[in-house]
Amino acid sequence: MSNFTFLVKEIWKGESVTRAFLNLRLSRETLVGKVMDIGGGKNANYISFMKRAKDIDFVSFDVKTGIQVDFEKDPLPLLTDSCDTVLFLNVMEHIFNYQHIANEVVRITKPGGQLIGFVPFLMWYHADHRDFFRYTHEALEIIFTKAGAKDIRIESVSFGPFIAAAQMVTASFPRVLRVPIFSFAYLLDSIFFTFRPTHGKRYALGYYFVLTK
Repeated sequence: MSNFTFLVKEIWKGESVTRAFLNLRLSRETLVGKVMDIGGGKNANYISFMKRAKDIDFVSFDVKTGIQVDFEKDPLPLLTDSCDTVLFLNVMEHIFNYQHIANEVVRITKPGGQLIGFVPFLMWYHADHRDFFRYTHEALEIIFTKAGAKDIRIESVSFGPFIAAAQMVTASFPRVLRVPIFSFAYLLDSIFFTFRPTHGKRYALGYYFVLTK
């Protein structure tokens, strides 16, 4: 399946443009060992896009599951260096004390393990239960360096200016119109790159990061 076909299918299912691109990126990852999903809730559908090694131990932790932990100030109820893979997707923008939660997710990741995360950048206000920040790649590098991460790889999840515009407007249209709008924007960006081949990262939908310590 081509990337374009994958993205169209996701948008037709009702996903935002950003979520479609994120699911595409997640499809390249493999979950291994003890996997802790922080903030994903009980039935995070993005898990289905990720490959799984044999005998993984998957656990989802979220304040909505009934465990009373304040992500703003409380330590996560997990041992230091206890998780092979930590997922931390679409959470940081909802936490005001972002350095505390960054410290915590790095703390619970094993040395040599992976912390896989994502934050939106071009995104409308979406409270869950509140919405505080948009981060650049530069901010993320500083935050996670302070948290103790040693190897920090940050990718701009982006395409071009027309896809960026489509992300902001498609949700306002009926689903039957979203695919044509997205497809037209994708075509225009493909033409745009003929003249501005290095400008795609300027229009980040969000930032995907993989960290080790």
